[in-house]
Amino acid sequence: MKIYLVGGALRDKFLNIPVKDKDFVVVGSSPEEMIKNGYKPIGKDFPVFLHPKTKEEYALARTEKKIGVGYHGFKFYTSPQVSLEEDLKRRDLTINAIAQDENGKIYDPYNGQIDIKKRVLRHVSDAFIEDPLRILRAARFSTLDKKFEIHKDTLSLLKKMVSNGELKSLPIERVLEELKKGLAGMYPSKMFYYLCECDALNQIFPGINADKKLDSNFVALGHTLDKKIVNVATEFRILLVLLIPYFSESFIEDENNLLRHLKLSNTQKKVYEALKSEKDNLDNFLTLKLNKKLDCLYRLDFFRRPKIIFEILNMLMILSISKNESINLDSSNNFEANQEDFIKGRSKLLQNITKLLEAIIELSTKEKKSFESVMNGDQIKKQIYEDRLLILKKLEAE
Repeated sequence: MKIYLVGGALRDKFLNIPVKDKDFVVVGSSPEEMIKNGYKPIGKDFPVFLHPKTKEEYALARTEKKIGVGYHGFKFYTSPQVSLEEDLKRRDLTINAIAQDENGKIYDPYNGQIDIKKRVLRHVSDAFIEDPLRILRAARFSTLDKKFEIHKDTLSLLKKMVSNGELKSLPIERVLEELKKGLAGMYPSKMFYYLCECDALNQIFPGINADKKLDSNFVALGHTLDKKIVNVATEFRILLVLLIPYFSESFIEDENNLLRHLKLSNTQKKVYEALKSEKDNLDNFLTLKLNKKLDCLYRLDFFRRPKIIFEILNMLMILSISKNESINLDSSNNFEANQEDFIKGRSKLLQNITKLLEAIIELSTKEKKSFESVMNGDQIKKQIYEDRLLILKKLEAE
């Protein structure tokens, strides 16, 4: 029985990225021996065990064979006779097919370390094409470093996999998991570039009819996220992708079906609709009349959930900058300077609206009033509205 550290932990170590999770492969053992040694079985499709003390995952070395369509269409074979090299061969990319034994010796039969140095994403074997999830994983791993490129042969496989339509068989939960990791990567633009290169977006988001123009808008969104101008919570980043067609004056066929397909939470749906319906009001918020300002804040539920509006403002800034980049990139000789001025303008607007909203919160907290016992619910609501209008008027006069 031999134990090896494998996959992402070694990849991240060689990339000088903080290692978050460790996975291990066990060669020359069996489920019975693992249980006897105190490991807890958790795998349904193949034997995976939790270490009795560290709770880290240990998987028996295995090979696999494609027997059906989609992500789950595999038959796995585990045996004490399965070698480390055989186990590594079934992995997706060479950068993930590296192992280290308990003495620190590195095993790299597919030259993953060389590809890491060259920043190349290359498939380990032709079996790569059997798992459609690898389309998303390859695109997502390209976000780890600005210099990462998908090897031309691997990119050809990605395009072939998309054309076969197997992306449609992936559980949406796995799709979103990979997209979220890519959106949180160092260079999300790389993920969008490769997903557009192999025409994957139409299958990932049914109803979004991506073409070359819309593809450039998705890549522009990635470039804006690359710049880390503002931060958007992980749960809302996927909404930025859904809003690109809207901000690009495109459309989504059967939008409700797409939202159901993505299994968005109620909060996500509300933020999505709020960004669409209140975009113009937020863009011109500082020049709105007092009652229009207050009505907008009510529609956005600002007085109960103020944090949501700050998220919406950050998202609106990202989407606006992305739209400006996609419109002007090919038409302006001074694009970088113009884009910098545009970002400064949006940043100033965001800063001013944020200050006003924070001031509203502070004054609302200080000037809470009691209500007469004879007042009914509607009268109380009216009085609260009038009080908040006075707060806005007071702030505007300052």
